[in-house]
Amino acid sequence: MFQRTNTLLLLFFCLAFTGSFAQRGQNVPSDYTGTYQYRNGVLIELIPKDTLLLAVLDGAQYPMRMVRKDLFINVVGDTIPFQRDASDRVISLREGKDTFARLSPSFKTSLATLFARRDVQGKRVKYVYRAPQSANDGLPVSSLKDVGLPVEPFEKMIQAIINEEYPKMHSVLIWKDGKLALEEYFFGHDRQSLHQMRSASKSFVSALVGIATDKGLFANEQERVLSLFNYPNYANMDPRKQAWTINDFLTMRTGLDCNDNNPSSIGNEENMYPKSDWVKFVLDLPLVNQPGTKGSYCSGAVAVLGKALEYRSKQSLPEFARVNLFEPLGIKNFKWNYRLDSTNQTVAQVYLTPRDMLKFGLLYLNKGQWQGKQVISSAWVEKSLGKYTQLGSRQYGYFWWTQRFNVGGQVVEAWLVTGNGGQKVFVFPAYNLVAVFTGGNYNSVADSPPNEIVPKYILPAVMK
Repeated sequence: MFQRTNTLLLLFFCLAFTGSFAQRGQNVPSDYTGTYQYRNGVLIELIPKDTLLLAVLDGAQYPMRMVRKDLFINVVGDTIPFQRDASDRVISLREGKDTFARLSPSFKTSLATLFARRDVQGKRVKYVYRAPQSANDGLPVSSLKDVGLPVEPFEKMIQAIINEEYPKMHSVLIWKDGKLALEEYFFGHDRQSLHQMRSASKSFVSALVGIATDKGLFANEQERVLSLFNYPNYANMDPRKQAWTINDFLTMRTGLDCNDNNPSSIGNEENMYPKSDWVKFVLDLPLVNQPGTKGSYCSGAVAVLGKALEYRSKQSLPEFARVNLFEPLGIKNFKWNYRLDSTNQTVAQVYLTPRDMLKFGLLYLNKGQWQGKQVISSAWVEKSLGKYTQLGSRQYGYFWWTQRFNVGGQVVEAWLVTGNGGQKVFVFPAYNLVAVFTGGNYNSVADSPPNEIVPKYILPAVMK
């Protein structure tokens, strides 16, 4: 039920239960509520919400559906049974051969986080637009009207989120023409809430590699990767590995048998996270393609470059980020455990507030400048946003994506930072627009509400 991936858990609800408890629309009883033990000292909380049982870990919520009493189902169709004692009290849950005890019937998670937005009577509120308030954080604020945008489509958009037509949306921020014109939070989040970036963290590592290159810590993107490490030997050694460049890893063209989208790939992140040294694991993988040619999405590539930067800078990656990226942007509230081994329960992701995510998007919109200071060279920004690799339906740069939207027959291009669950920073250079989203749709087929919201509400309003 709970598997160590870049999302920490692998849970989702099955949509088809013929004749099941879930289809009859009955609410999950409170029997299962409480705090449970899990592997490696991790605790999880189970909280009923209507017909779902939410598993909560690190602020993330993962719904399960009930098949019958004491039996639930997860994303891969595995059944999760619960056990009771002689007094008919739930005492544990079982995953495969492992049993995990229920430690307490209580939990710490705020009930306010279970709903998008409700009033004191528990009813959904009617949304009326209000301009953002200044936080004296370097982000000027304004109203939608003052930046030339109509209010009505944005009110409809936020109301749809409040009505949970788009599931688990945690925040929406809209920046237009130099001002933050819309800022809304849901499910108990606010402007101070740190949010899991998941794979959006990759784009931050790209920025740090760029800053390190600007400082001369790396010669350029053609520097050979193996020369950056001092491992005495490697498994599956291949002469082609000696030619690996930083560019090959930034563009996901390592040639390795490493594909997070293929469960049978040897280098799939699921196989990396239990290892004692993620970087060595990646460098030991066999080659299946000529490096620098065919792309495959490999989370291990970012671990390799992050560790290389630590070696060259003689600093931890978070400390290098604090001094060279976060402080220049005025980012003080962040969390980043960058330990690259099996003991890291946060899988080396960075935690940021949505406002600080916005600052990162603005840094690239403004060609590496923040408030007149060149934080990253414009040359690195330009190269980062290039189109080197085709991954699925989108093109890939230096740990940055390019995404296209078709709006009324017109194609609009965005630079994109994205992470599992709905963490997204869209940069639309043609419209001087940045849109930030956070969400909790981890490992879910519903993790893409922003991909629907942007062309339905935001771009039509901007393009008028």
